[in-house]
Amino acid sequence: MDDALKFHDIETELQSLASPGIRPGLARLSHLLMLLGGPERKFKAVHVVGTNGKGSTASTLASILKESGCRTALYTSPHLVSFGERLQIGGEEVPPHKWEDVLSVIKTALDSSKRLKEDPPTYFELITAAAFMIIADEAVDIAVVEAGLGGRLDATNILSDVILTLITPIGIDHSEYLGSTLASVAKEKFAVMRPCVPAIFSGGDGEVETIFFDTAFKKNTPAQVLRRLCGYGTVQVSFRGTDLYVESECFHADYHTPLIGTHQTENTALALAAASALKATYHNIFENITYQTLYNGVVSVKWPGRFEIIKMDPPLVIVDGAHNPHALRRLAENTGMIYADKPFNIVLAMMRDKDITESLDIIRGTGAKLYCTEVPGMERSLPADELLEMAEEKGIDCAGEWSSPTEAVRESVASGSDTICCGSLFLGGYVKEHQNEI
Repeated sequence: MDDALKFHDIETELQSLASPGIRPGLARLSHLLMLLGGPERKFKAVHVVGTNGKGSTASTLASILKESGCRTALYTSPHLVSFGERLQIGGEEVPPHKWEDVLSVIKTALDSSKRLKEDPPTYFELITAAAFMIIADEAVDIAVVEAGLGGRLDATNILSDVILTLITPIGIDHSEYLGSTLASVAKEKFAVMRPCVPAIFSGGDGEVETIFFDTAFKKNTPAQVLRRLCGYGTVQVSFRGTDLYVESECFHADYHTPLIGTHQTENTALALAAASALKATYHNIFENITYQTLYNGVVSVKWPGRFEIIKMDPPLVIVDGAHNPHALRRLAENTGMIYADKPFNIVLAMMRDKDITESLDIIRGTGAKLYCTEVPGMERSLPADELLEMAEEKGIDCAGEWSSPTEAVRESVASGSDTICCGSLFLGGYVKEHQNEI
C-alpha cells in the first residue's frame, strides 16, 4: 500500500474515533494528553495564530530554522491533498508508520477512559494529540505550531513550553466561535499570549492594536508590533514569487520568496522578525541563525495552495486558499498587480458559513469572469447554483455553474484565459488532487 492510501486510512480512522464538528474547549484534549504522558510539555514551540497568513509565516520560519541547523517540526492545518502534509520534521513529511504507531497508543488511551468514551475528542484534537506525540518522540530543537481556529480554546493552545507567540493579520472568520466583530476576534486571538513570553503581532488598525497592547500589559507579555521592529516593503510581485526588502536603522536586506503576493512581504517580514527574536532571546539554542540562513530559508520555503501555479503551460491554472473577505482582498490586490488589464477567470466555491456576500463584492471588483462550482461530498459547501444566483445578483460576469470543479476549470481553461481557483482551501485541495483531469 502506498503512502497516500495509508494516510487516507489514518485519516478515516481518526474521523471514526472523533466526535463530530468543531467543539472549542481544552478539557477533552487535556485529559487525553495526560493519559499519553504529557507530550505537549516535552518540546519548545513557536505558536502562530491569526486569521490569514499563519501557514505562510509558519512555513517560512520553519524553513529559516531548518537552514540554521535546527531540528525543526512544522505542524499546520488543514491539509490540501494528503493528511501527511500536516506534520513535517526537518522539512520532510512524517511517514505514515509513525502516525500509525501513535494512533494505536491513542486508541488504547481512549478505550481506557470512561470520560473520553462518553465525550470523545474532536478530529482536530486527536490529530493534535498525535502530532504532539510524534514531535516529542523526535526530540526536535523547536516546533513551529500553527493554530486551528486560534484563540483561548483552540487545541494548540494547550502547548506548555511556548517560547514565542506570532500573531498574523486578524480579520473576521469563524464568527460563530470567535465573535462577529473585529474586536471580539482580536480578544480571542490575543488571549493565547503567555506571561513573560515574547509576542510579535503583524499589526492592524488602532482599536486592534490597543487591544493587543492592553492584553499584553495584563499578562506581563513583552509585546511588539512588526512595524516597530523593522520597515518592509514589496519590490515586485510576479509569477516567480515576491521580491521584498526589510530594513531598520542598522541594516537593509533584500529577499526573494517563491510565495506570490504582496501579503507575503508581511508574512516573510514577520518570520524574519521571529527568527531574530529567537536568536536574541535564546542565543544558546539559535546561535547559528545568520543573514545567510535567513536568506536561504526565505528563498527555499514551500507552502502549497497559496497562489500556486499547478498548470504552467498557458493558460495558467492557479490555486489559492483565499476563503474569506480579508484573504480575498489580498488576492484582488495581487491580481491587480500581476494582470493589470489582462483578463482572467475565477473558479469559485465557498463554504456556507463564510461571508459570501462581502466576498462576492470583492470578486466583482477584480473584473474576472466567474465560474461557480462546489466541493463534492462536502455539506458545508454552498451549492453551485445558489452561488451563481448570488453572484448574478451582484452583477458579476458569470459563465455558469458546475457541480464538478474539474469541469468548471476545463471550461475556464478552454476560454484561453488564466484561471484562479479560490474561495476555499478544500476547493484548492480538490483541484490539486484532480489536476491530471484538467
